[in-house]
Amino acid sequence: MIRRLLGVLLSLVAGTVWASTGVVINPQGEPLEGVTVCYTIGSVDELCVSTDTRGKWALPESSIDTLRLSLEGYLSKNIVGGDHSEPLILKPGATLLVKLVDASGEPVEQGEIEVVYTSGRRIGPIPITRASGTRIRSLQPGPVVIIVRSSGYTDGRASESELRAGEETVAIVRLKPASN
Repeated sequence: MIRRLLGVLLSLVAGTVWASTGVVINPQGEPLEGVTVCYTIGSVDELCVSTDTRGKWALPESSIDTLRLSLEGYLSKNIVGGDHSEPLILKPGATLLVKLVDASGEPVEQGEIEVVYTSGRRIGPIPITRASGTRIRSLQPGPVVIIVRSSGYTDGRASESELRAGEETVAIVRLKPASN
């Protein structure tokens, strides 16, 4: 974080020409404040800035030409660097809350989740460490199956759920004790 901030400050002091600029909005046309915009190599973020209250951002010149835009609750977007005269739209992602309960309906505090899309894409394992469950944000909408594991129980599975953009889906998975 400090390295990124120093890079931006040095660029400002040196009078760098802004090579990548733009505005980020939601589908309703409202500016999005706090979007992280980063030069990206593979999955590694390099120099990053945040959008202001008007959704505007600017990054100095770089040999890296891929930018990643991300904001919690929205789907990340990769774009080519440069000046973007038209606003860039971030679409809302889906949110999934997974709660584990035992056969009597009591919360199970420890476990892990795997979210499996019908396309075969998998996310996880993601740990569950609270009785209130685990909330996963910024997911791609679509049909998923939720697989859960917890020590002392057989693997559990929720029926297929449809994740919807901008909405939270709650999945309560009942686990059966493992037989010895």
